[in-house]
Amino acid sequence: MEESKKSGASEKKETAPQAKRLMIFFPPSMKPRREEKINVKALTDDNLVDTTRDDQVELSINPECRVYFKNGEKTLKIQLVKGEADVEILTGDRMEVATFKATWISGKSPLQLFLTNMFIGGFAI
Repeated sequence: MEESKKSGASEKKETAPQAKRLMIFFPPSMKPRREEKINVKALTDDNLVDTTRDDQVELSINPECRVYFKNGEKTLKIQLVKGEADVEILTGDRMEVATFKATWISGKSPLQLFLTNMFIGGFAI
């Protein structure tokens, strides 16, 4: 009886936490007229990258701002590799607030979308 309890406990410990949400990480400050790299990750509740995720994700930037992806588009489909992906963006020629959104498209289970506003252009006063 004790053997089965021990093996059951060790099986639970071996199961790694699964990602539940997407997150976009930005450089500390983004200035106008620059090429910048952002990072998209599939995170667990403990903010750890789930390296088992190779999901497809759509990234988008609000159409009215001057920030866009390096391919010139406002939306981009990417493939996570081991739970993350890097994407290059080009900032516009003025200070503005850009809205970034990461939406899960496909993979082993749905991930909560991520939506944030990012100030482009230096320091807000």
